[in-house]
Amino acid sequence: MLVISAKSGQLGNRLLLFANFIAFARENKYTVLNPAFEEYAEFFQSTAKDFLCCYPAPLLSMPGNKKIRQYYYNFNRSLAESGRFNTIDIKRDKPFNWSRSNIVEQLKPKSLNFFKGWLFRDGWFVDETANLRKHGDAIRAYFQPLKKYQENIAKLISSIRNGTDILIGVHIRQGDYRQHQDGRYFYQAEQYLKVMESARSLFPHKKVTFLICSNEKQDADSFQHLSYVYGNNHIIEDMYALAECDYIIGPPSSYTMWASFYGERPLYMIRDVNKALELKDFVHYYQWQGVFHYNDDWSKSFWEWTH
Repeated sequence: MLVISAKSGQLGNRLLLFANFIAFARENKYTVLNPAFEEYAEFFQSTAKDFLCCYPAPLLSMPGNKKIRQYYYNFNRSLAESGRFNTIDIKRDKPFNWSRSNIVEQLKPKSLNFFKGWLFRDGWFVDETANLRKHGDAIRAYFQPLKKYQENIAKLISSIRNGTDILIGVHIRQGDYRQHQDGRYFYQAEQYLKVMESARSLFPHKKVTFLICSNEKQDADSFQHLSYVYGNNHIIEDMYALAECDYIIGPPSSYTMWASFYGERPLYMIRDVNKALELKDFVHYYQWQGVFHYNDDWSKSFWEWTH
């Protein structure tokens, strides 16, 4: 049994980490428990009714509340730190690959195996996308949002598609990106606008509408000469609405990476706001490539996305 006993990042990172564990577990007949999914479990059909956050889903399950889930997480953290079980700490000094690491050799098949570390954060898992693709349908089925979110998303997308030919989702990540990696991927609204105008020019004879989702309130005047609609401003509904778009644009972020994976939609990660876009710049999740830049200060290690 594999137990994810430490948290890594926010929603997108937790989903990608969990998904990669599920793919590995399906390949090797393991069970996964993910106490570290506690804050987000209530949003998804499978985990909302199972406080263990277990894959495969158990025959008998019990929903949990925030207090139970927090206790469950803290209890597993203490077990992982106790030294009585097999605990594997994944360092963030190089990209991770199940087959090329010695992790598999450290697993004890008939025991609890606790995992700590930023195992699949951002681009650390790019060598594992083949497994994600192979088990993609099962993973997507597991991470279906609750019906109420699906209904809100369907209503939003339907209303947009009735009046457009091409729908492009745009993730304007500001807020925390002012400080993240020293602001490497923080862009002003006018810079996003430049990228959006370049994307619109790819479809000269079609009506293009942008679905704008942001973690910071935007000035409507910034985009007034474009056809656009704002998302519902909900962490799940925005992410899964992006997954329903024809194309997705955003800075390097696990949030849009998950939308790209879940919806099987091509994604363009903004690295140069002055670039004239081409359709080939939008790539599917199984095509992601990048260069890993290591720094002795792990918080400054980063992926430079190249494709």
